[in-house]
Amino acid sequence: MKIKSHDQITFPEDVTVSVKDRIVTVKGKRGTLTKDLRHLQLDFRVNKKLRTFTAVRWFGNKINNSTINTALSHVRNMITGVTKGFRFKVRFAYAHFPISVTVENQLVEIRNFLGEKRVRRQVVADDVKVYRTDAALVKDELVLDKDQHRS
Repeated sequence: MKIKSHDQITFPEDVTVSVKDRIVTVKGKRGTLTKDLRHLQLDFRVNKKLRTFTAVRWFGNKINNSTINTALSHVRNMITGVTKGFRFKVRFAYAHFPISVTVENQLVEIRNFLGEKRVRRQVVADDVKVYRTDAALVKDELVLDKDQHRS
């Protein structure tokens, strides 16, 4: 058992990271993300001069020290979310039954999935932008854009 285990990440110039009571706030050009990490027994430190975010665990064993990497991964995803954002591309693959997908505001309707007669409806979260790509560029593709990786 080590007395002190720690790891750190650096963040870019256009990102501001702050910590108060283990609640991490990341601000960037795409907005602000906040994550509550009070369930992790870690100390967080932000060095604004060196632009580093450090997670420290005192008197932890191997399993407890793994939470350091978990916390840093959450912060890395938040930094990516406020700088670049996340984009997921979904392709419709079919062989015999052509799938028909329509997008209306935040509602996605899937028709003729595996030849089914019923219509599958899925409501997309408010912070996700969903749209179809141009059929001339890429056929049968749905794009989901979001700032935050997970809610």
